[in-house]
Amino acid sequence: MRDPHNPPGKARKFVLAVLLAATTVLSLPVTVTAATAEGNPGTALAAKRLNITMQAQARTNWCWAAGGNTIAAWFGRSYTQNQFCNAAFNRQQGTDCPNWQATLGNVQNGLRWAGVTPGSYVDGWLRYATVQSEINANRPVETRIQWSSGGGHMHVLYGYDDANGWVYWGDPWPSSDRYNWASHAWYVDNGSFSWTHSLHRIGA
Repeated sequence: MRDPHNPPGKARKFVLAVLLAATTVLSLPVTVTAATAEGNPGTALAAKRLNITMQAQARTNWCWAAGGNTIAAWFGRSYTQNQFCNAAFNRQQGTDCPNWQATLGNVQNGLRWAGVTPGSYVDGWLRYATVQSEINANRPVETRIQWSSGGGHMHVLYGYDDANGWVYWGDPWPSSDRYNWASHAWYVDNGSFSWTHSLHRIGA
């Protein structure tokens, strides 16, 4: 699921601007390391990123499957996107899954089949504090976005940074940057897309 006008280019311009600004504050001290999160997921940290390996979607409509299978892999599972797709639609394994669009509810089916607690599927976006809590608990979040020009897509949130209110997300579209970041406010609603649905508490 992808907008043909490739709106993430705007996000990349935003990121470049932030990086230029960041070079002026490199001398500021870093107050926390990611390792701190392992012992107490309820503790608010300055920054944390999960070491996910974001998969590129194998078919044009499989952003949801790439995201869900990326999260399943994070939890130690090893399946193909085709297997995940078949599970998401309760299809027989060993067959070629169609190039279907899907909802986060289908992603839950795939995660459940993979032996991962499928989390909570909610309409709308998550507060920054909720994103923090999920990442601190070592749980990626799958999001559904709506392109301003029409159509939808899915991402995986895998980190945050308090210094700038950033969130980090993985994008499965093959020609897009696999790893991205911007402010939480920008990610919620910007000129390219808006965040419409969320799947969180995966693995809880």
